[in-house]
Amino acid sequence: MSGPAIPAACAHRPTHGGLVVPYVSFEHNGLPVFGGLAPAKRTRAFENRLCQICERPLGRWFYVLVRPQDVGIGYAPEPGLHPPCLVYSEKACPMLNGAKATYRSDGVISRHPAGRPCDDPACSCPATAPTAESLVRAGRKADDWDAWMLSADQYELHRDARGAAVGVQLPSDPKRIRRVRVSPERKRGLALVAALLDLCV
Repeated sequence: MSGPAIPAACAHRPTHGGLVVPYVSFEHNGLPVFGGLAPAKRTRAFENRLCQICERPLGRWFYVLVRPQDVGIGYAPEPGLHPPCLVYSEKACPMLNGAKATYRSDGVISRHPAGRPCDDPACSCPATAPTAESLVRAGRKADDWDAWMLSADQYELHRDARGAAVGVQLPSDPKRIRRVRVSPERKRGLALVAALLDLCV
């Protein structure tokens, strides 16, 4: 299986099936679980301002992936990305490029990647059991995604009640918003808003 061209920024990353294995990906016995985030890596990326794909420090400008519900809660729950890593992800990730219409029906880490239960008591699987969010979206229609460009001085973490980093705070003034995945319903909504704005001019 071949994937899109790998950017130079990701040349040092391991690959699986022709795709770059993102730094934050959960791995089970050496097999990556694409779409599953390893909690410890996710936290390290947040705290150290690392790109979720290539693991290198974010620069002056970076992106965060944002769904409509993330705007409502005020933060993006995944670490940031370098611009080239975002472009690669848009081509490689089936949830971003539109190849997948729905989320997995059984959650990301509910079973061994090979399709059998995990019987290793030392495995980190229990620590990465499906989250409440993944259970809610299991089998559900894929979300719309935008990429918000932020500057380094806008990097602020959102923390839970215990002080753990759970996302990148969304500012009121992103430098740019780029549409990544747009459903037909959202396209109609955006067209309606644009038409209404034209009427007001």
